[in-house]
Formats: sequence, C-alpha cells, structure tokens
Amino acid sequence: MASESKETRLKQKATLEAKLQKRQALLAEKGLDETAIARDVSIKELKAKLKETATRLRAIAANVQRTEDLAAAKAERLAKPKEEAPKAKKAAPEQPADAKAKKKKKKDEEAKPQKG
Repeated sequence: MASESKETRLKQKATLEAKLQKRQALLAEKGLDETAIARDVSIKELKAKLKETATRLRAIAANVQRTEDLAAAKAERLAKPKEEAPKAKKAAPEQPADAKAKKKKKKDEEAKPQKG
C-alpha cells in the first residue's frame, strides 16, 4: 500500500470499496443487522484502509497543487525584469580624532579612584 502514485492509490481505493461491498452483502445475507455489520472486524479493517487511502490521495493532491503554485511563482519571478540590486550603504563617518581623545580622557578620569 505504500505508493506515491495517484493512479495506483485510485485502483487500491476501488478494490477496497469492492471488497467492502462484498463483505457487507455477505453479512447482510447471513441476517446480521447494521450494528453487527459495523462491528465486524473485516469491515472495520477495510474502512480503515479506505480512510488511509483517501488521506494519502489528499496528500498527493496537496503536493501536486504546491508544485504547481511554486512553478507558477517561479515563472512569474523569471518573467519580471531584473532590477538592480541595491548598493551597499556607505559606512558611517568616523568621529574626528579630537572627540575620541576627549572620550578616552574622560573615561580615564572616571576610572581613577579619587583621593579624599
């Protein structure tokens, strides 16, 4: 049952539905009521496999849709004219040497312990 192909999953779904119908008809022929048929282990197993197959088919459809969306976005991006990349920003002007010296002096004065 581990198939990535949509066609294979559709065939499996059809096969499982046919088996489920046959089993339900067999149990109904034996005279079992709806609740007894619903509790049958084979019926539960077939319904679980059908549910799993349906889930996988939805996942396959989602993957196909996503692939189509990505391809459309790529085509749109490639069709758009290429814009120039923004140039790098210029570095901020450095502070004059006088300001740096003043800041250093001020830090040195604050760092020295005061005598008192």
